[in-house]
Amino acid sequence: MPWRKILRNMFGLDWRSLALMRMGLAAVILADLALGAQHLTAFYTDDGMLPRTELIDWANPVFCLHLLSGSWWWEAGLFALEAICALMMFVGYRTRLATVLCWFLLLSRQARNPLLLFGADIVLRIAMFWAMFLPLNRRYSLDAMEGREQPPTTQCYLGVAGFGAIIQFLFVYVISGLLKTGPTWHVEHSAVYYALAIDIYSRPLGAWLNQFDNVTAFFTICTLYLEIYGPVLFVLPVFSGWGRLLGFVVFAALQIGFAITMEMGLFWTVMIVFNLMLLPAEFWTWFADPIANRLIKWWPPAITSPPPIPTSSVGANILGRVLRWGRDGALLVLTAIIVLYNIDTIPNHSPLLPAGTSDWLDAMGLQQFFNMFAPDPQTQDGWLVVRGWLQNGRQVDLRTGASPANLAKPDSVAETYGDERMASWLIDLEFDEYASCREEYLRYMARQWNQNHSAAEQVKAAELIFIGQYNEPNHLKSFPQPVTLWTEEF
Repeated sequence: MPWRKILRNMFGLDWRSLALMRMGLAAVILADLALGAQHLTAFYTDDGMLPRTELIDWANPVFCLHLLSGSWWWEAGLFALEAICALMMFVGYRTRLATVLCWFLLLSRQARNPLLLFGADIVLRIAMFWAMFLPLNRRYSLDAMEGREQPPTTQCYLGVAGFGAIIQFLFVYVISGLLKTGPTWHVEHSAVYYALAIDIYSRPLGAWLNQFDNVTAFFTICTLYLEIYGPVLFVLPVFSGWGRLLGFVVFAALQIGFAITMEMGLFWTVMIVFNLMLLPAEFWTWFADPIANRLIKWWPPAITSPPPIPTSSVGANILGRVLRWGRDGALLVLTAIIVLYNIDTIPNHSPLLPAGTSDWLDAMGLQQFFNMFAPDPQTQDGWLVVRGWLQNGRQVDLRTGASPANLAKPDSVAETYGDERMASWLIDLEFDEYASCREEYLRYMARQWNQNHSAAEQVKAAELIFIGQYNEPNHLKSFPQPVTLWTEEF
């Protein structure tokens, strides 16, 4: 029927693309775990920067397995369990169970230390939620090879879960674009200039590119209109395959552009992986399959005939159908709520959802606010210094070991903030809403210093200093102004 073909063009998902997204999501979780494991003690144990008592007093997470113990061994065990589940998801073994466990463990890990979270974490947990309901193991999985899943009999998957996942993906871009309402986006076209001028995020290529005002103005206009109008390429009723392929290339290029000019962590990777589900059949027919036929001859052959299907009673079939209808109905309602919730984040209109909606969305990992560089990029910039005084009277920087502590601007601010997890933590400390975490951070830094120094070199006092300045037009910066965020005596 024509209407079904239109729906398939707009909201159908290729089985192979779903499998590719499954492997991509699992790989991102493994990379995220490897990144977090480098700071296991600092970020996840009671000996670190945020003990459980402080977390409960400040954030009071809904559920979190990591709160059951503050020891290193407990955290290491949870990390290992999540890694095992991610590996199961990657190869497609007991895929549904592995995906549900990955989602649950991911939410628990994110709840353990909210200061570590940024845009990539929001998109990852959202993608994992929808992945639980998508048929990710019908192709390129051990489940399919061993007969636990029937091979697909249609060209693509068309279902409510796919519809919800597509809408969610599109809204990441559309809402991000609609929230960019400031003059730097619409009047001055200087938003990219201000974004690349933030020293905390700047990469060498971005700093070099930022000297060309016409180029940054062009990219400002392109980014804004691409985010708002570009997602339509993924839901065209006709020529949908080539539209999606063009959309994937354009948005992947956008994310890679972000990654090579700014310190964005895993954000660009997560966005591209989430987009993999929208790769059309044309991608596989014209590009992937010809390459695979030449390079991956060792790949096991696909099952050409389905294994015997276990017989089931009429009652079981009816019950299964009712449960599927209930699930699909719930996902449709949830999709509508997510659409309204995102619209509510746009300023200057009456709320569409009752107060408290965000609480239970947060419990499912679906709370979201895509306000990257919106309504304008921030103009405040700066760097942190942790100045300590030792028992022998010497003054040091507890982070770098320099003596005395130097408040001057470092050659690379981004490098002093470390990897994306440490950078996220340190950036959050600059804001007053996280003031209660500053004390624990200074205590942790003092403990780390004291472990490696003699009694005369023990820390007796420390202060957290933010040296702030503002990015101004015409490539100017205001004079740096130091502000003491917290002082602690030991």
